[in-house]
Amino acid sequence: MNPDVNPNLGALTMETQTYRRRPRAGSGLILASLLFMAGCATTAPLPQPRSVITVTGERLTASPQSMADVNEWLRTQMIDIERNPSFLIRVIQEASTHYPWSTLELTGDTAQITVQQGQGDPETPFLLYAHFRLMAERGPEALEPWLPEAHDATGFALERAILERIADVWLLGRSVFDTSPFGPLDEILFSREAGYLDEFIYAAQPDRFAAEAEAHLEANPEREASFRTWFARVFEREGPGFVREAPDGAPATVSTPGGAPEPTTSF
Repeated sequence: MNPDVNPNLGALTMETQTYRRRPRAGSGLILASLLFMAGCATTAPLPQPRSVITVTGERLTASPQSMADVNEWLRTQMIDIERNPSFLIRVIQEASTHYPWSTLELTGDTAQITVQQGQGDPETPFLLYAHFRLMAERGPEALEPWLPEAHDATGFALERAILERIADVWLLGRSVFDTSPFGPLDEILFSREAGYLDEFIYAAQPDRFAAEAEAHLEANPEREASFRTWFARVFEREGPGFVREAPDGAPATVSTPGGAPEPTTSF
């Protein structure tokens, strides 16, 4: 048994469909690690970070201190998600692979998000994404404890700040707790580390940020080709590979705070 994983995985709960459930034993190593540390009288040292490598040989490294910092705020935020009775986050499992924003629905004090069935490790980053967006919907005061650097941001700036945090958590999982690769989160992480997070967001969510993407490309006309070349080298495809489409072939939609969903378009 991995000594860094707390066997008592029932301490945090999430909702699947209309049923409250406990995370499956052996899934969600990030979740297990924060539970392990929360149960220690003193802060236990994290395992030494290891390199994260794609099948094409792209390599990332993380500093021990930065991962300790991420683990600290992650632990605090996950405990609030579990204990705060003022909101509910439902996590639904389905067969498809997609980004966290693709299926997010915000209704009042409830967020609903789906994760790929059988993939335990991505559940924590997806849950965090839903929490960030739900707190942003409530307003700057609700978001400030969890995203102080961008608590009053909106639109693209807010999304970028949230995905910075999601990338941090996924790097913690991949480098420290040996979570399995997961395409959508790997794309976010490696794009951020390579300096292409803006281009990735524009390519993966053009329906939400069309005006920002146009302005960005006008100011930086070389960036799109550079991003595409880099992405093809690292992921062996031209651009984001998990943009969700409706079953009838119509463009997908995503829920956006304060407005109706808009169709997905090409970057």
